[in-house]
Amino acid sequence: MMSAVLVAIWATMNGGWFIEFFEWSIRAAPLVSGAITGLLLGDWQAGAMIGATVQLLYMGQVEVGGVSAYDKCYAGIIATGVAIVSRQSPQVAVTIAVSLGAIGLVARNACMTINVFFVHMGDKYAEKGETQRIWIYNWLLPQLVTFVFYGIPAFLAVFFGAQYLESFMKMMPAFVNRALEAIGMILPALGIALMFKTVYNTKFISFAMITYLAVAYMKFDIIACSILGGAFALLYWNLNFYKLTNEEE
Repeated sequence: MMSAVLVAIWATMNGGWFIEFFEWSIRAAPLVSGAITGLLLGDWQAGAMIGATVQLLYMGQVEVGGVSAYDKCYAGIIATGVAIVSRQSPQVAVTIAVSLGAIGLVARNACMTINVFFVHMGDKYAEKGETQRIWIYNWLLPQLVTFVFYGIPAFLAVFFGAQYLESFMKMMPAFVNRALEAIGMILPALGIALMFKTVYNTKFISFAMITYLAVAYMKFDIIACSILGGAFALLYWNLNFYKLTNEEE
C-alpha cells in the first residue's frame, strides 16, 4: 500500500509542472525517473534497467512544437512500476511502456484542456487585484487535476496491476511471451536508429563500432553501456575533438 502511495505521489509530481527542475532533469529522462520509481518499490536496479531500456526507445524522438510522441510519466514511471511489481523483464516492460505512453497522451491532453479554464479564472482575480488567490488557479487546482489523471492511475496500476498482469502473463502461451520479449529487444534498437538518423556523422562511426563490440562480444549490460557512453562524451569534450569536427565540416 505505502509503495503504491509513494509511486502515486511521484507520478503526480512528474505528471505536471510541479517544479521546473523535474521537467527538464527527471521527467524527461525515463532512466532517472525509472530508477527513483524502483527505489520507491525497493528495487532501484530493476527500475534503472527498465528506465534505461525505455529511454533507448524514445531517445531519438524529437518534440515538434512541444508535442511528444509519448507521455514520459506513463512510460517512465507507471510502466516501470507495473513491470517491477509484476516481475517482468525490461524487454516486456518496454512493450508495456509503449502502450501506457500512448494512453498517457490522452491524460496529458485532458489535463491541458481542463487547466485552460483555471487560467481564465485566475485572470479574473488578477484584474481585480486579488493576487493572493491566483496561486489557487495557477498551481493548486492544476495539481489536483494532475493527481486525478496521473496519481490515481499510478496507484491503481501498482497496487492492483501486479496481481492481474502477472496472472495474465502466465495465462498467455509461451510463444506470445517470447514475441513480446523479441519486440521489446527490437524497440530500443529502433530508438537508437532514430537517434542516428538525427545526429549521424561518419566521423563518429568508431564510437558505434566500439559499443557494438562491447555489447555483442564483451556482454556489457545497459548500465555499463551508459557509463561507456558517458566516458566517450567526456573524452570528446575534454580532448577538444568537437573543435576538430567543426573545423573539418
